[in-house]
Amino acid sequence: MSEDPSAGGASKSAVKKAAADAAKAAKKKPDPEGLKLIEAAEAAKAANDLEKALALFTEAKAKCEASSVDAVTRVKAPKAPKPEGDAGEGGKGDAKAKAAAAAAAEEEKKPRLYLSMPEENTQAKPLRDGVDATHNYALNPPEKLKAHLSATGGHLRTRFPPEPNGYLHIGHAKAMNFNFGQAKIAREMGKGGETVLRFDDTNPTAEKQEFIDSILDSVAWLGHTPFKVTYSSDYFQELCDLAVQLIRDGGAFVCHQTGDEIKASRDLLRAYHGAQAEKKESGKRPPLPKGAASPWRERPVEENLKHFTRMRQGRYGEGEAVLRVKGDLYSENSSMWDLAAYRVMFHEHPRTGNKWCIYPTYDYTHCIVDSLENITHSLCTLEFGQRQAVDGPYYHLLHSLRLYKPVTWEYSRANLTHAVMSKRKLKFLVEGAYVGGWDDPRLCTLNGFRRRGYTGSAMNQFCTDIGVTKAAMTAKNEKLEQIIRQELETTAHRRFAVLKPLRVELRGLPGGSKAFNMPNHPKDESFGTRPLVLTETIYIEQDDYRPDLKDDPKFFGLAMGREAGLLGAGVHITITEEGRDSSGALTHLVASVDAARERKVKGHLHWVSAAHAVRAECRVYSVLFAPEDPEAAAKEAAAAAGGGSGGGGGDGDEDEDEEDVATGSGLPPWLKLLNPKSLVVESALVESALATAAAPPVVSKDRPAFQFQRVGFFCVDNDSTAARPIFNRVVALKEDKEKKSTA
Repeated sequence: MSEDPSAGGASKSAVKKAAADAAKAAKKKPDPEGLKLIEAAEAAKAANDLEKALALFTEAKAKCEASSVDAVTRVKAPKAPKPEGDAGEGGKGDAKAKAAAAAAAEEEKKPRLYLSMPEENTQAKPLRDGVDATHNYALNPPEKLKAHLSATGGHLRTRFPPEPNGYLHIGHAKAMNFNFGQAKIAREMGKGGETVLRFDDTNPTAEKQEFIDSILDSVAWLGHTPFKVTYSSDYFQELCDLAVQLIRDGGAFVCHQTGDEIKASRDLLRAYHGAQAEKKESGKRPPLPKGAASPWRERPVEENLKHFTRMRQGRYGEGEAVLRVKGDLYSENSSMWDLAAYRVMFHEHPRTGNKWCIYPTYDYTHCIVDSLENITHSLCTLEFGQRQAVDGPYYHLLHSLRLYKPVTWEYSRANLTHAVMSKRKLKFLVEGAYVGGWDDPRLCTLNGFRRRGYTGSAMNQFCTDIGVTKAAMTAKNEKLEQIIRQELETTAHRRFAVLKPLRVELRGLPGGSKAFNMPNHPKDESFGTRPLVLTETIYIEQDDYRPDLKDDPKFFGLAMGREAGLLGAGVHITITEEGRDSSGALTHLVASVDAARERKVKGHLHWVSAAHAVRAECRVYSVLFAPEDPEAAAKEAAAAAGGGSGGGGGDGDEDEDEEDVATGSGLPPWLKLLNPKSLVVESALVESALATAAAPPVVSKDRPAFQFQRVGFFCVDNDSTAARPIFNRVVALKEDKEKKSTA
């Protein structure tokens, strides 16, 4: 019973470009009317009314460009004036000015509370132009607000409501960071704040205990502590009782239309409203066309109660009956066109078993449970804007049931370069074995980031840094990498590992070996040291030797007759011979040792001793998709070929793009953009201390991570053992040039 996916002649790419142009214009000149048009355009886009969205984005751009409003710039805190007698460099006045500037900078970094205080929420959603008092469903009566404040103690209360139908991704991390973060800020302000973790488990066909357990684990990994954990299924009886109340009040009816028939009715309504918009007529509108309303819409209350009871008793098959909320068919908001509230589903629920054979829809459940749990602020992504409009179904339903109304607040989704975030596409990648599972380190799932070695603190820092805004944004993958790189730089122990080993026989090493202690961190003595032994046979990286080197000032490695140092060992070596097999392939090198280090050298190489080295598998991960925006690149390619491709991605349990991931040719265009170098497996040699650390990590904690000196940051993989060490590259030591070359 989904809405018609068609949206006229406007293309998704055209709407996306218009949205970007409007956002750019609004950033320079944030005209209030232009911003309202952008909000309306986002709502139309979410409803898949692309023609309306395109027109509104275009109008918004023109409105902003023609506006006299200037962008608001951040005003720097003025420097403190220098007292008389203290002027001049290094004086007391200069020190005070610097202190004031530093204090202002620190103040600027402090987290910001975006949300209103609960006692201010009489009008739960701002009343926008064109909506009269009759259609203002978001007004809280004083007695309802008073009862709500009494129940919460006046605390700010948010909620994170994932559907347990899969694994969470980085978009969910942003949603958690915002919900839990705003509550934390309120607590720090002395206002009180808490966040409810609520599982939206209203679809038993897709939900599993496995996903519930995974979500609980991910929430804990990110360091969030819920005020309480609830389930929508906790309220099944109350939701059913409220549905009966709604029927008795004449606000709901049992409908027997098929999905195709409902779609046809909505097509008629869409055409009707489109025609009215073109005429731009005011006053009384003409009657709705025949067939626009369900033939069962005016069924008597007693009959609706009887048929709903039959639904509850399992006397209707799936698709034979659905309870629909009476909305407003004359509303231009398509979400108000009699949304479904209950459907028949003969599936066992992971928590309630077979107690129920009717299940409430998201649209019906979401707002009611928000109210029952006394949520003060329901934070969602922009695609919910139309549903949560002041005259939309979220507030209309609460108004009809005479319930308390939370504030709704929308923000843009989190998107990441070189990745896809749609659950549908992620599932396609996993089930098609294009990746190694839901925790594949190349995926943007939280399990994937975790297995790759990212920490919960790094994920939270990333979400804080990208912030919240209504403007569409795609964060650079490099930003996330830089955050974890900076963190591991200070926390990771250093170790030697050679990913592409090349054997070197040393000649003239005093005593045949050299034992010494190597610092675990070059800048922090508290990390201690570890014992290493340099022996007469070592391994270096193949890339650190160039047999045909002529002159390269940027290369500090070895060549025939060229000298370099060995990190930590206190010796220099010079290559004197090459060993090659019958085919001419290089097999080993011979080098002389200079223990006195008579000459200075620029290059110092990492190495492992053959006598103490351990064989290990090193998985070098890079981005999964070559282009920054694989979906846009696929659309461009498809358009050039005369085809098309869908997109999608989000940061909550919002609707996914309904376009099939597979095409007539068998594979979706975006799949053809996979980076062939996203995973390179190396058979490496590592120092023996890493074998002890290679035992399986505790799954509920961050992975043990190390800096393989001159190579990158690596962590212990789930499958690793002391007998078979496996390490995953978290991030390169510097920005990965390989990604730029694949983009």
